[in-house]
Amino acid sequence: MSKRARLSRNNLCGKWISYVRKGFYGKNHPKLSQEELTARLQVLGLRIDRTALSRIENGTRFLSDIEVACFASALNVPIEFLYNGKNGKLPEITDLSSLIAEDN
Repeated sequence: MSKRARLSRNNLCGKWISYVRKGFYGKNHPKLSQEELTARLQVLGLRIDRTALSRIENGTRFLSDIEVACFASALNVPIEFLYNGKNGKLPEITDLSSLIAEDN
């Protein structure tokens, strides 16, 4: 089994995408349904359906850098927020490596 298959989360951004979509980012960022967000993404040229969005938000789907940029644009937040979240700093390498199971 590959390391990717054993990751507990396959992306860092999903929980922050959900956070913003649910209206927690700020009063100038209204709550959006998954359908509304997928419609915004489609206008930007990114074809993601509601099921794929759900998998992104719960961390089971990988994201490309281009997809992260589209999400940031659709949600009107800085790209850095989708990686850093509220704490405003990038995760440490040791934090990332703990997401990967040890090879046996």
